Amino acid sequence: MYEQLGPNQEMAAYGARIVETLLRNMAFGAKKALDKPDEENIHDLRVTCLRLRHAVRLFDRLFGERRARKVRRRLRDVQDLLAAVRSCDVAGQVLEIEPVAASMSPRQRKRILAVLAQERRRSLRPLRARLRKMQRSNVTQRWRTRLLGAA
Repeated sequence: MYEQLGPNQEMAAYGARIVETLLRNMAFGAKKALDKPDEENIHDLRVTCLRLRHAVRLFDRLFGERRARKVRRRLRDVQDLLAAVRSCDVAGQVLEIEPVAASMSPRQRKRILAVLAQERRRSLRPLRARLRKMQRSNVTQRWRTRLLGAA
């Protein structure tokens, strides 16, 4: 997925390239999740957000700890919104597992799935609002500038 750090390569350049790649992936994933907020796109965006958050934490001294902390906090907020939606998806998948499905009546399962779908829609609203705001304000570009400079 990422190239390895070479023996003659500087850590700052390596960290910057990884963070830049993840920022681009996050912008692309946010657009996909806005266009089609299905289970796969939400999961992919959540994974990218987590990777970016950890990369910023790992390389925070290269970017400036204060600026990195601010970006990490905002990423955590987005990740919390993604987790609320993803939890509903996972709960629905668990209900489809044979031993779980067999332990309840079809009517009960249908009722629980309806509640989960409603909760997913409710959780999706603030997430979509945040992603639209990020897209409008081009937040990934600002984070790139904040962390990497005018690159």
